[in-house]
Amino acid sequence: MFLLACMNSPSCITWLGVGISCYRLGELSEAEQALSEANILNNTDPEVWGYLSLVCLKTSRKLEAEQSYKYALRVGLKDADLLGEIKSIQKEVGFGDSGF
Repeated sequence: MFLLACMNSPSCITWLGVGISCYRLGELSEAEQALSEANILNNTDPEVWGYLSLVCLKTSRKLEAEQSYKYALRVGLKDADLLGEIKSIQKEVGFGDSGF
């Protein structure tokens, strides 16, 4: 569904949908590609940065995960569920500063 939307009317939201779907399916490389496309179209979307942080956490890229997380907060990430998931994964993998 989201891929069809991306073909017909590419936007940050449609690519974010693809990215989230791929992330939830465990397809982290594809998720990162889709989230990168979303970021190109709108580099101030806090959810895109939040999901990029999750992908980086899951692929053991500490610096990128932390930078993405900090930027997500800077641009106003307020989604409590997404923030909770990021903090949980930070704790699970043993890195990330969820307390600043």
